Amino acid sequence: MTKEQEEQGFRVTDKRGFSEEGEPRNPDVSGKPEEKPDQTGSSQQQASPRPPIDFPSYILSYYTQGLVLLGEVPNPYTNKKEEDVEAARHTIDILSMLEEKTKGNLGQEEQQLLESVLYELRMKYMAKTNRIKI
Repeated sequence: MTKEQEEQGFRVTDKRGFSEEGEPRNPDVSGKPEEKPDQTGSSQQQASPRPPIDFPSYILSYYTQGLVLLGEVPNPYTNKKEEDVEAARHTIDILSMLEEKTKGNLGQEEQQLLESVLYELRMKYMAKTNRIKI
């Protein structure tokens, strides 16, 4: 930079794609547009695709959480089986509340999924707390 340019201050470049009249602008002829690295990153490309956001996937996420809290499957962050029976009970209570609040509003498959998930988590909880032997 020359001394004259430094004294003028800073320069603002309008990079909007349209002019004030709404017409498309020509791309900058001084050079190629700056290539930015992919924001998604390779770690997201390697990760498994996310399940759809619907009621069954919501129920299954609580089911998986319950299994982790009961020590049935390893914690995905530590890869260790850890038990937190009180938190598992809380998860079961949340699913029970959902069953009560959605009664009559679910499809047959959704209702069956919720009932079977609750039954399985309750049985595993009772086995962990020595209330029953499986």
